Amino acid sequence: MIVASVRSLPARFTPGSLSRNSLFALGQSLTVGVCVFLAYRLVITHAGLERFGLWSLLLAGSSMARIGDISGGGALARFVAAALRGDDPQRSSFVVHTVILTSLALNAAIALAVWVAAPLALPLFVAPTLLVEAHALMPYVVASMVLSALAAAVTSGIDGAQRADQRALVVVAGALVFFGACILLVPRQGVFGFGVAQVLQQATVIVLGWLVLRRHVADLGWLPRRWRRDAFAETTGYAVKLNAIGLTGLMFEPLAKFAFNHAAGPGLVALYELASRLVVQVRGLVVSAAMPLVPAFAARTGTSDPAFQQMLERATRIANPAAIGTAVVTLAGAPVMSLVVLGRISPDLLAMNAALTAGWSINILVVPIYFAAQGLGILRWNFASHAAIALSVLIGTFLLVPAFGPPGLVSAIVMGLTSSMLIVLFGNAHAFDAMGMVRRCGVHLLGGSVTIAMLCSVALVLALLTRV
Repeated sequence: MIVASVRSLPARFTPGSLSRNSLFALGQSLTVGVCVFLAYRLVITHAGLERFGLWSLLLAGSSMARIGDISGGGALARFVAAALRGDDPQRSSFVVHTVILTSLALNAAIALAVWVAAPLALPLFVAPTLLVEAHALMPYVVASMVLSALAAAVTSGIDGAQRADQRALVVVAGALVFFGACILLVPRQGVFGFGVAQVLQQATVIVLGWLVLRRHVADLGWLPRRWRRDAFAETTGYAVKLNAIGLTGLMFEPLAKFAFNHAAGPGLVALYELASRLVVQVRGLVVSAAMPLVPAFAARTGTSDPAFQQMLERATRIANPAAIGTAVVTLAGAPVMSLVVLGRISPDLLAMNAALTAGWSINILVVPIYFAAQGLGILRWNFASHAAIALSVLIGTFLLVPAFGPPGLVSAIVMGLTSSMLIVLFGNAHAFDAMGMVRRCGVHLLGGSVTIAMLCSVALVLALLTRV
């Protein structure tokens, strides 16, 4: 058996295989994470924690403005995969061209609206002492809005060709350009150099990603030029449903940042950004490795397909050690990040990180079933899960912050993340007729949740003792 497994390894890692795609996606997340945190260290050192928090706040506001993006760029993988399996070889190029052109038009219009509204909106959220810098940063913010949407569409198209390995190389190249630009620009220009670096990163991903996509999609050409009404109707119809999920997801992060800003100012926003970014980045290693599941599930004939059920159960079992590993790595990495980025051990950062790690790590347990729903287009329970997270921020802001301060908001977010996990698990399992799979994996799911909760509780207590 061992010899057979060894002999099967080359086949499992052939170009386009799920194992190879997952491995490269994991490497992408790891490399991008290192680049991001080293860049954070640079900008905080040269521009300060408050200005870094200002940039984060502006990006959060711009992400809320993108709720009107129904181009379907993020879901392009699903349509490219379906088109490449069809009889019409040109269908995939029509889909790609239509989505890219629609994304460009919509996001350019949204960016223009943000630019026009900025003079009226910024004084409502930004302290008077930072207003001049906030206005000066807006060109980089709106440019990043448009380019990041196009970059997401192009990389999603590569995923649709089931070449997440090549997508990973493209994204890593963009991250290296970003970090290199930060090294050159941030010491001289501060947070403005950080903004330029992000624009250069997205532009790099777009150019390289398009070159890669041309290898897999016939008759794609050098520039998108063919917009088709039928392709628009198909992709936009699905994107409207997916965008409802994206809307609740976009609401969560900006609402949380605005709530922390209201509670204690940009400094606390920056601490939340660092604490959240660490766990989300480490979690992103698992999520990125699992991302190739979306086109893999979409390739099955339906939920009754035995191969679908087997893949779902196997992925759910693997998610358990991945979730526990995420918690361990994040909790161990928090003091290191605090020393590297802040130059000191911050008890507030460690406490916030421990709480957020509990919520985000437990959420990993249902990533496979979440992606299965996305691959099949069954999105109602995924939407409900994001709505629960967004609602938790509102509850924390208006009910718990007045009584308990920022810890009340953090507690509400953790409860929202935990409830979203339960919604995804039981809602989708019922929709897939997969409750038997849930029962078979029950020990893994419950054991993983309890282990993560215990680890994070110990870390939280240690952080509070450090504060004393």
